[in-house]
Amino acid sequence: MTDLLSAVDEVGTPAYVYDLAEIRVSRQRLRAVLPGRTGLYYSLTANPHPELLREIRAGDVLPAVRSPGELDAALVAGWAARDVLYSGPARRDTDLDWALRLGVRTFTVDSEAALDQLSRRAAGHREPVDCLLRVNTSALARAGADPDFVLSQPAGFAGGGAARVVGLHVCTDSDVDSTAELAGRLVAALAGHGVVVERIGFTGAAPGLAERFMTRSQVSFEVDSELVGVAGTLVTAVLDVRVAAGQQVVVLESGANHAGLFAGRRRRSLSPRLVSRAPRGGLVDTVLFGPQEIPLDVWAPSVRLPRLRPGDVLAVPDTGAWGVTAGLVAFGAPDMPAEVVIDRDDPDADVVHVSRLSVTRYP
Repeated sequence: MTDLLSAVDEVGTPAYVYDLAEIRVSRQRLRAVLPGRTGLYYSLTANPHPELLREIRAGDVLPAVRSPGELDAALVAGWAARDVLYSGPARRDTDLDWALRLGVRTFTVDSEAALDQLSRRAAGHREPVDCLLRVNTSALARAGADPDFVLSQPAGFAGGGAARVVGLHVCTDSDVDSTAELAGRLVAALAGHGVVVERIGFTGAAPGLAERFMTRSQVSFEVDSELVGVAGTLVTAVLDVRVAAGQQVVVLESGANHAGLFAGRRRRSLSPRLVSRAPRGGLVDTVLFGPQEIPLDVWAPSVRLPRLRPGDVLAVPDTGAWGVTAGLVAFGAPDMPAEVVIDRDDPDADVVHVSRLSVTRYP
C-alpha cells in the first residue's frame, strides 16, 4: 500500500491509480480459459483511459464502442477502424455517418428500424457493412432485440441492401446450456431467410459457449470489468466523521461525483481500506457517504471499518471499471480526481502517466 501513497504523493487525493501489469494478468486469465481462436472485444464504456487502451490493444483485444467519443478514443489508441465493433442500443444518423466516414464496417443492430437505418446510411456512403443482430433475454431491455420476437418474425432481421447480417451478439444472464440452445434456434431461424451466421458474440466470457459454436462460426466475447476492474484503485480522503444512530458516519471526498456506484441494475460491492496509518482498536459499524447531498451518493450503507478521523486516506480497490467517466462529474462542479498510471512489471518506471479529466464549456 506504500506504493499507492507514493503514486499519489505529488497529485494528492482523490486519485485513481491504474496498474498496467494487472491488465496483463487479467488478459492472460481470460485467454487461459477461452479456446485459442476465440476473439476478445473490450467495451470502452468501462474505462476509456488512453494508456489503458494502448495496453489492451497490445494484447490483441479489439474495441467495442458505443459513441463517437469512444470511437475517437479507440482510433487514437491505435486500433484500425476496420477492427472496431460499433455497438449501442440506438444511434443518431450523424453518429453512423461519422463512423462510416472513418472506416468502421461492423455494427450491431437491435431492431428492424436500426437495421433499416444502418442500411440507408451505408448506402448513402456507398459502403456495404456487416451487422451482428444483438438479442437480449432481459424483459424490456433497452439494448438488444427480444429473441422471441426475432424467432416469430425472422424475415425482418435478415438484412438487405447495404447492411448484411452476418452474425449474432447474445446478451443474457442464463446458463451456458440455455444460451447455447437459444443461439442455435436463432441461427436456424435466420438461416431460413438466407442468413449465414459467420460470427457469434456473447457478453462476458463463457468458455463453454465458445466450444459449442467454434466449428461453424467465429466466436467472440465482449468484456469490460473482467479486463480492467482489478487494475484500478481509487485513493480518497476522509472529510468528516460523526456518530449517528450508534454508527460511525464517514463522508469521503469521493463518491458519485468520482465513480459509478452502480454496475447495471446492482449496487457495486466496494470495500475501502484505511491505508494512511495503522488502524487502532476494533472495527465498528460504519456508513460511508460521498460528498453530494443526494440519496445515490452512498458508498456502503453498512460496513465494518476502523475508527476513522478527518484526513485519513482510504483505498478503494477494484475500481478500474466504471470509475470517473461513470460518475456525476459535472454535478456540483466537483474537482476531478487525478488518474495515475503505473506499471508494476517495469522496475525502472515510477509513474507512467498522469492526467486529469476536465469539463469545459465552449461557445
